[in-house]
Amino acid sequence: MTPSPSLDPRKSPWKRGDVCTLGFKKNCFVLGHTPEYLEVLWMNDDGVERIPTDAIDSLLRVAHADGLGPDGHRTNLEYLQVREGLNFLGRGLAERTKATKSEKERQELDHVVRRIFSEGRCKWDARHRGKLTLLLAAPGSVGIAFKIRERIHRIFCAVK
Repeated sequence: MTPSPSLDPRKSPWKRGDVCTLGFKKNCFVLGHTPEYLEVLWMNDDGVERIPTDAIDSLLRVAHADGLGPDGHRTNLEYLQVREGLNFLGRGLAERTKATKSEKERQELDHVVRRIFSEGRCKWDARHRGKLTLLLAAPGSVGIAFKIRERIHRIFCAVK
C-alpha cells in the first residue's frame, strides 16, 4: 500500500476538488489556487470566495480531490463537477423561466422537459438528452445545426 499524500498544503499542493473546512462550521471545495489566493466554493450557499494567501491557514484540508467521497464510488472532484453542473442548470432554468412571457412558450418548455424525461419513448430524444437539457437551460450554448434538427424532429416525435 502506498501512503496517502499529506493533507498539509505545504507538503502537497492544493488541487481543484480538494475538500476543506473552516472551523468545521463551513465546508468548501477548492476551485483554484494562485500565489495570491485560494478560490473556494462554499457548500452551504454555493458562494464562491477568493481567500487571500495570508488567510488560507484558517482553512483545514480534510480530503484530497482524488480521494473517494462519502459514497465510496465517486471522487471529491467528481462531486464538485456534479455540483457545478447542477448549479449551471439551476441558474439557466431560473433565467429561462423568468424570461418566458407567453403560455405558448411555457408549453414549449414543458414539452422539452417531457421529452428529456420520457424513458425509452423516443430513441432520438434519448440519444440527444444532454443537448436537449442544454437547449432547455442554456439555449445560447447549443449550435444552430442542432436547433434546426431538433425542430424538424419535434414534428415527428411521439412524445407529446
